[in-house]
Amino acid sequence: MDNELFRHYQNIMNYFGGILGSNYEFVLHVLNPNGGSHIGHIVNGDLSGRSLNAPLTNYAKKLINEKVYLNKDYVLDYVGEGPRGKKFRSSTLFIKDREGQLQGLLCINFDADVYRKVAKDILKLANLSLDIELIEKETDQEQPVEKLTDNIRNIIYAVIDKDILESGAQLSPEQKRLAISKLKEYGVFEIKGKINEVADIMGMSESSVYRYHQMISRNDKYLQSNQNN
Repeated sequence: MDNELFRHYQNIMNYFGGILGSNYEFVLHVLNPNGGSHIGHIVNGDLSGRSLNAPLTNYAKKLINEKVYLNKDYVLDYVGEGPRGKKFRSSTLFIKDREGQLQGLLCINFDADVYRKVAKDILKLANLSLDIELIEKETDQEQPVEKLTDNIRNIIYAVIDKDILESGAQLSPEQKRLAISKLKEYGVFEIKGKINEVADIMGMSESSVYRYHQMISRNDKYLQSNQNN
């Protein structure tokens, strides 16, 4: 993505972020010429807790690998989920050059919780409890197709109590496995240099983190192979 195209979408994000407010998160994923990607710009990133170091989501990678952008300009209204289980209404715009080559993705995540609350409050005034139950049931049953990546510490905190981790206590093999499995699920290890950061946070050596990651990867492949058979 050249500088002119980047500035164009950066301005659009800042503009609509200011208009629509803090319930909308805008994320610009820039595809690197030599492969991989990085977040070039983010507006209201505190909604999902993501930063410029966050990796591309598995769903976004799936869209790219399946070349969905060749037949579509965007994908609308799917369910995304943050590390703490918070759900978003999400949409993705494919950014292409004049030759139709994919240059990046503009992703928008909308937090609809405040509007659901208003809807339920109005229904309460009308004593329509069954309609409230329906809203809650449909919300709970929504299946996310995308997991939004938070910063590394918060992903680990979802598995290991923060106080235990920060006390310097020795983690059990199961705690290590669960934390590294969760980090792998969010694509953290696909970013260069993250093994060192994970090792520092968890009080492990880099080689230990790498061994756990390899073990989990082998196990995932084995389970997937059995499912295919």
